[in-house]
Amino acid sequence: VAYNIVALLPVELVLNSGSGAGFAMIFALLVSAILWNVGTWYLGLPASSSHTLIGSIMGVGVANAMMAGHSWIAGINWEQAYKIGMALLLSPIVGFGGAAILLLFLKLLVHREDLFKAPEGKNPPPVWIRCVLVLTSMLVSVFLGSNDAQKGIGLIMLILIGIVPGAFALN
Repeated sequence: VAYNIVALLPVELVLNSGSGAGFAMIFALLVSAILWNVGTWYLGLPASSSHTLIGSIMGVGVANAMMAGHSWIAGINWEQAYKIGMALLLSPIVGFGGAAILLLFLKLLVHREDLFKAPEGKNPPPVWIRCVLVLTSMLVSVFLGSNDAQKGIGLIMLILIGIVPGAFALN
């Protein structure tokens, strides 16, 4: 995940930016991502920090290419952007489909109707169902957290590559 975030920007753009341009690039990237996240939070709009970070990286690439007199298309590694975009688009669909298939499969194997209905009144679900729910919630948190950590590592890599000399950062 971290390398995919770094690879969004063309290598020439990252390596040819001096430390002043690198600072400006990183500052613009962080400020735009923070403002978007805070703005959507304030307005109560759903937002994804992953989408925000990727959008701000792509925006910095486009702005940098245009300031250098190139076409805005040259500011982004489009092959990498396509891969990341497809992953962001397809992962919820695959997760939804997998959960639906698992539910249907379990309905075929487990013949207890009470497991597939909401508890009546104030009766709680069976203890083992509650344990399964807690376990799956923990696993979702762990896997989501590991991807969020990778996003941060990708951002740190961009900061290091943008600020320190390119040859030093890549070596």
